[in-house]
Amino acid sequence: MKKIILSFLLIAFVLPSHADELSKDIFNKINERMSFMSDVAIYKANHHLPIEDLEREELVLKKSASTSQKFGLEVKSSQMFLSSLISSAKAIQYRVRADLLSGSNNQKALIARDLKAVVRPELLRLGYEINESIYEYLSSGQTFSDSQYEYFQQSVTNPHLKESDKLMIFEALKQVKLKV
Repeated sequence: MKKIILSFLLIAFVLPSHADELSKDIFNKINERMSFMSDVAIYKANHHLPIEDLEREELVLKKSASTSQKFGLEVKSSQMFLSSLISSAKAIQYRVRADLLSGSNNQKALIARDLKAVVRPELLRLGYEINESIYEYLSSGQTFSDSQYEYFQQSVTNPHLKESDKLMIFEALKQVKLKV
């Protein structure tokens, strides 16, 4: 009987702690994903490319659907989450582009990591890891809740990301579900 109680207590305290670490890891990966958006904006500006690339977005959403299914996530809810990331990424890029046009940044900022060789592979890796971590988090019986927003807000630190962008991402994250 003592072993059962001890096991229960161990599970009761270890699982929430692990879940907290998983949610923090997810928030940090979202932040890392957003950290690449200044590079994307500068690369596109230097190569005279538009910020909005609907064909690329469609391709990313299709690949995401496949990854979501692989991890047992409900495709529609995970695509809504990815759409919030894409919208926020474009907002960052437009704001960085505005800074470039107004000259409110330094010359060092005009050098960007290569979009095709560096940034896109990293974004793909992060997308995969975010899906995997969300699956692991939800599979542990946890859900994202409003009580986590303050930590999310502090974790996602891109200076071009507004509060409304962060809220949109977090609200979409809360809607991601496991496939039934």
